[in-house]
Amino acid sequence: MPDAPDASSAPAGPELHRLSPRDESRVALALTLRQLADAALDAVPVVPDPEPGELLRVALRLQRRVEDVVREAVVAERERGTTWAEIGEVAGVTRQSAHEKWYGDVHAWAAIGRSALPPHLRTLDVAAEADDRYARLRPDRPHAVTSGLDAVRFPGSHAYEASLRVRGSALHTRRTELDARATRLNDEYGALHARGPANAPISADPHAIDAHRGHADAVRANRLAIADVHDEIAGVYDQLVTAEPSLAEEHRTQSDWHRNASAQARGYADLLNGTGR
Repeated sequence: MPDAPDASSAPAGPELHRLSPRDESRVALALTLRQLADAALDAVPVVPDPEPGELLRVALRLQRRVEDVVREAVVAERERGTTWAEIGEVAGVTRQSAHEKWYGDVHAWAAIGRSALPPHLRTLDVAAEADDRYARLRPDRPHAVTSGLDAVRFPGSHAYEASLRVRGSALHTRRTELDARATRLNDEYGALHARGPANAPISADPHAIDAHRGHADAVRANRLAIADVHDEIAGVYDQLVTAEPSLAEEHRTQSDWHRNASAQARGYADLLNGTGR
């Protein structure tokens, strides 16, 4: 096995510890499979007289682990360029069904930075530890996990991949900030709705009329603000299409969703335009 590439020229920060998203997803799958193997060993019935239902309970926990493996495998397939149509064919379902079933997992993977490891851990070190565990069972394959990584097969790629992550990380950080702003605006909208005069009849009292107008204006301003945020988030996903091309389809889906959300919010604001006048 070639020596691990020198990452001394890679950018500083957490990106230094990360490999290509393709490698990261492969290591994540390997770790989940290792957890499944441990769980399967723990599931072997060794207690002579377990509590009623315990054998099934253990088996169901194991089944959930298997489902985790499937999700990780789908993410790894997407990172290596496998299309949703190809994934659906393997799973025995349509492309649309495969997309609906696992799209959320792929999107979540992208949202957390395309790595399942904490920032302080180096992926190559974790992969090497996985090698050691695997080698205890298969001594003929001492580098089973690391030998399939791009960082090992193509020395020098580590620094290049780290530089690519800088733009994607910045965009995801911006998206997170915008998500937080959207949450605050939606919380404000909920508060406006809760204390608004919507359930009170409009009377000829000027104070009541002013209250209705003021409430409508506040809600309209809130919905216009949330529409602007959705537009900004859509723009971030548009940039992620080129920053993270292997997940371009997922990013386009999110961009379309946020633009639709923006249009709906603006439509509602337009309806309120006459109410506040």
